[in-house]
Amino acid sequence: MTTGFVIAIAQRKGGAGKTTLACQLTAAFLACGRSVFGLDTDEQRSYSRWSELRAAEGRTSARFKLDRAAGFGFAAALRHARESADIVIVDTPPSVDMTVERAVRGADLVVTPLQLSPIDLDATLPTASLVGQIGRPALFVINRAPPRAKIADLIRDKISQYRLPVAATELGNRAAFAESMASGAGVVDTAPTSIAAREIEALAAEILSRVGRTAAVA
Repeated sequence: MTTGFVIAIAQRKGGAGKTTLACQLTAAFLACGRSVFGLDTDEQRSYSRWSELRAAEGRTSARFKLDRAAGFGFAAALRHARESADIVIVDTPPSVDMTVERAVRGADLVVTPLQLSPIDLDATLPTASLVGQIGRPALFVINRAPPRAKIADLIRDKISQYRLPVAATELGNRAAFAESMASGAGVVDTAPTSIAAREIEALAAEILSRVGRTAAVA
């Protein structure tokens, strides 16, 4: 029986790039031969719409399924997803409510996109606190990083002061990410030789290196 590795993508601040990260990681994992089961717990259903667009564009795959899950039905949906795929990606709403708490509790790894601004860092701290209280492994991913900016370096210094576990891979502020999403794809599909593709592939590899090291509390 398959026991999938569960990644909850959580961030209280809206617009941080949670769904983009969920979709891009989905495409990257599929490209390297993994099976993926997505769970969409956000009422905006952006992950679901991307999946539907992917199918409409002929990018269907037996190795990718997605379901909407929320409320008391989440636990059963998560068990089914774990048994159905190598990787389970849970896209959560921009909050720290019960839906997010359930996703964090069921995760083997909580991934939080973080943009390099004081507002984004402050908004991230409640998510970091929740993950710490529940005791799940975390990975903070610097997203939409500018090529050069003094404030970005200052925020990096502040992140290190909070001792947040930050991914070695940063994702740049690249149009290729959004452009690929418009066709239900990832940059690994539409621009496989791009810098953006190399970045998401490196992040996927970094996450895969953790598979087998952790186990979520049932």
